Amino acid sequence: MKRQLRNLQTFFPFIRPAKFGAYNAAARYLGLRIQSEFRVLASSMAGGVAVDIGGNWGQSILAFKRMARPSKIISFEPNQILANRLKHAFRKDDNVEIQACALAHKRGNFTLFVPHYRNYIYDGLASLDEGEARNWLNPRRMMGFDPDKLRLAEQTVPVETLDSFDLAPDFVKIDVQGVGLAVVKGGMETFRRNKPISIIERPGRELVALLDSMGLKAYRFHKGRLDTAWNRAFNCVFLTDKHRMEMGL
Repeated sequence: MKRQLRNLQTFFPFIRPAKFGAYNAAARYLGLRIQSEFRVLASSMAGGVAVDIGGNWGQSILAFKRMARPSKIISFEPNQILANRLKHAFRKDDNVEIQACALAHKRGNFTLFVPHYRNYIYDGLASLDEGEARNWLNPRRMMGFDPDKLRLAEQTVPVETLDSFDLAPDFVKIDVQGVGLAVVKGGMETFRRNKPISIIERPGRELVALLDSMGLKAYRFHKGRLDTAWNRAFNCVFLTDKHRMEMGL
């Protein structure tokens, strides 16, 4: 069914903003459409600082506000169109700050690759890694997939390191289409110093080992419980033993 829907939606590009508008309203007002891993944060102490790396359409900002209740959210979004939308959406919220840049292991200007299929923009699949941006859409994920209809738009975006912002986050979310390791390498001091509760999409073994060396262990949140099968999770939750004890997990 998902393969069919992905193909169908490419004929109707107006569906995407309408869909995320509805999802965000459900998250904001009803606590619905929130990824299950964010529900772990409901057991944490209220307040603190949340860092949202990969702001997209604002889903994680609203999930943080609903579940972790931080006093400040800093969201990083390199796609200028999405960053401008986020700034507009949260313009009256003094607790939300939008940074229109990417994060990686070093500073500079890099190319952001944004997949387009027919007239549909898959901005959520945008990546600094061209292969990651190009290869997610394929015959396994879309019925009737035609590679000739896929193109990558390119944006030159500023890239900073997390450490350069000198933040003290209590929570971090990373969803950056395959470059999560680079983000963490650019924020080693931030992670060592603060050991934030972290939610990271599809981390590889090198990233898991790196965070484990700093006391942040990888877990899967499954059926309301944590287990160590992190490699079977789409989003992994990283916690210290102290986090688990304080949160009763």
